[in-house]
Amino acid sequence: MNDVLKLPPILMPARDHSRLMQTARELAEQCHPLAAPLLQELHRATVCTADELPDDVVTLNTFVTYRIGSEDTSDKRMLIHPDDCMWPPAELSVLTPTGLSLLGLRTGHRMPLIGSTGTLDVCVEVEAVGPRVTGAFVPLGTAPPDGTGDRWS
Repeated sequence: MNDVLKLPPILMPARDHSRLMQTARELAEQCHPLAAPLLQELHRATVCTADELPDDVVTLNTFVTYRIGSEDTSDKRMLIHPDDCMWPPAELSVLTPTGLSLLGLRTGHRMPLIGSTGTLDVCVEVEAVGPRVTGAFVPLGTAPPDGTGDRWS
């Protein structure tokens, strides 16, 4: 049986999908190793509006509690686009195998760890989703609100 048929469905808001599609194209030009897996996930995703998105879906700027394989402990991080990095100890980039594997999953879903070596036995499981962070982050390189034109760094 084809292992692709066993993958859980993924769902994402149109804004995330559009932004990540642009990122995937840029990564493909650079021959980044996660460009093809990111494009594959984006192509199999169901895209919806933000209003249609269930609360338990892992999206960008959402905290997710997850467990990898048979580890005894869970980890809780906010899934981010790498351009939005602000607090690395609390963040998980979507451009990591774990982050990419969690993208679009719902609570209770298990997904083979994308980019892991060996068999599909290593999975990541979503234990909880939330809270979702909205409007709190300013990507690096954005002009400050005082209009001085200087860039945030």
